[in-house]
Amino acid sequence: RVFALRGLLMLTGSISTASGLSSATGPAATHASCDARAMAMMKQLDTAKHASATPSQYRMVALDLDGTLLNKEHQLTEASAEMLRSLSSSGFTVALATGRSAPAVYEHVKKLGLPKPLPVVCYNGASCRIFPAATTNPREEQSTLFEEPLDDATVDAVLEFAASIGMMVQYYVGDDIFVVCESEAHRDFVRRYQELTGASHTYIDSYAEARLAGLPSKALIMTDEPDKVAAMALEYFKHQGIDESRTAKVIPGSPPFFVEFLHPNVCKGNGLLKRAWESLC
Repeated sequence: RVFALRGLLMLTGSISTASGLSSATGPAATHASCDARAMAMMKQLDTAKHASATPSQYRMVALDLDGTLLNKEHQLTEASAEMLRSLSSSGFTVALATGRSAPAVYEHVKKLGLPKPLPVVCYNGASCRIFPAATTNPREEQSTLFEEPLDDATVDAVLEFAASIGMMVQYYVGDDIFVVCESEAHRDFVRRYQELTGASHTYIDSYAEARLAGLPSKALIMTDEPDKVAAMALEYFKHQGIDESRTAKVIPGSPPFFVEFLHPNVCKGNGLLKRAWESLC
């Protein structure tokens, strides 16, 4: 079974966001102080004092990063890291499930230094990486459990649509984020994304170069009007005869300065289920 824990965020020793137990998808609800659900959740996970939550009952604790495990500066506090190390030492599989790319989680994987291997469902569920216990070099010390990229037709449509409205695409293959920056506005979006995630980009002259690298785990169109652009993208797909329900999932981003395009089967919850199934087989 998957024990999906959302809303765990420790700031100076206290929990300031909590949304109870759920499927580890979507943004966390934010609260000014600890609430009863958060305290109950923490008590249930305190395996040293509460026998109701043990590895025999729950095998995996899964957390999102932004808006959940990370603080408002998008950093992992030592208090949160220590809590997860304690759970890992108690026999739980601790997992992360995030919309971030793999490189944007490496610093947090390294800081956690868990005593058990750490599965990370990244790219909003399009890929799962397994990091060994106490890794000090996550970039090199990892294996890929699965990947589910966009298909050729969808990639073509996304790139054509973005070009038609003068927007920049972030194209994710492996550890690379390919971008074609044709204006200062494009470069500003890149800077904002780097400040948010700590990720680096690979600058290219044409997306044909990115296509040679492979199909992307996801693609982002960078915009400050994500709802409007998402609606426009769906309309564009319709006019191109593309069945969006079969080829792509279009999601306004959070924080709201991009639109995300994913394989229709992809979400963090599905990624966690795949990981859980693998652990049971």
